[in-house]
Amino acid sequence: MIVIIDCYNKINQNRSSTMKTSIVITIALFTCTATTALFAADQKATSNATKTVVPQTSGVKTLTILYSNAKNIAPNSFTVNTGERVRLEVNPLDTATGCMNTIMVPGLWDKPEPIIRGKKIVMEFTPKRAGSYKITCAMGVNRGVIVVK
Repeated sequence: MIVIIDCYNKINQNRSSTMKTSIVITIALFTCTATTALFAADQKATSNATKTVVPQTSGVKTLTILYSNAKNIAPNSFTVNTGERVRLEVNPLDTATGCMNTIMVPGLWDKPEPIIRGKKIVMEFTPKRAGSYKITCAMGVNRGVIVVK
């Protein structure tokens, strides 16, 4: 009788653990899906954004971005030259949450930087190759672009 009860308890523990894992995975997937859907809707709203060409001063071209939860990044498109020193400054008005809580520029700045309200993010780099470099979160969801000529 004791063996049967012990087996029953182990089966219930495994079911409970599996159920908890399933719930956590479901919540994580829902959060990522909802965040991506909200971001996609925001991207459609800002698809008419104009490209920003920033004048070069002191040998470093400074690109300034404002981040807010409502509008993501603005402006979201920049043009720079190959071999030009670039300083990308992100000024968060809000703390980003969920899957979109970081910012990076793969190929130019590969370290995801956390977006925290009031904490300026500074990325300095010198593009070596022409091309389009997406401004993304750590998961690769597109926020904007830097075009290197």
